[in-house]
Amino acid sequence: MNIWSYIFPQKIAEFHTPYNEHIRINVEHDEPKLLVNGSPQSGRYIRWLWKKAFRTFHISKHFPVSKILMLGVGGGTAIKLLHETFPGAHITAIDIDSQMIDIAKFYFHLDNSGYVSFVQEDANKFVRQEAKKHKHYDMVIVDLFTGYVIPRFVTEISFLQALKEIISRPVGVCIFNYLRELQYAEKSNMLFGRLKRIFSYVSDFSIENNRFFFTSIV
Repeated sequence: MNIWSYIFPQKIAEFHTPYNEHIRINVEHDEPKLLVNGSPQSGRYIRWLWKKAFRTFHISKHFPVSKILMLGVGGGTAIKLLHETFPGAHITAIDIDSQMIDIAKFYFHLDNSGYVSFVQEDANKFVRQEAKKHKHYDMVIVDLFTGYVIPRFVTEISFLQALKEIISRPVGVCIFNYLRELQYAEKSNMLFGRLKRIFSYVSDFSIENNRFFFTSIV
């Protein structure tokens, strides 16, 4: 145990890519923490947000889940929580930035996990391709951030329609992690309205700066 990591965060790696201007991995509380453009993308806080959302939406091991699509890798915090909840499920994790995938594998120990496959691809393109191929997933997680910025296509009706197409019938679900502060206050309301037009059931949960949405087709 490194006692200093509890007092002073220690940088252990730093990267710059065409997709993420500033990627930094610190050691905090004796564990790695990922920051992208200053925004935390892994760690205890992120795990706490997701656990709260799972409890609110009653996500548990009793869900019939065997195939999960994760859009956005980050440090793999949500991936690990999904595996804990659904240990028998396989997770396909998509990220446009190969460096983010390498970070998840090396610094967050997801390289030889066996339960997750990584694909370097634009999430928008991947979802639309899967819809054309008539591929289906029991659960889709939309967790797409570049620092504090969410890609515009996340709220596009054509993207949301494609998501609906790849959700397994009749029990598949889709969960969004979005923001609700500053410029995202109005956008999150717009997303909520569009989700209600496309999916049969929609609920939301706000916590800190985040707003989660749960959708299903029944």
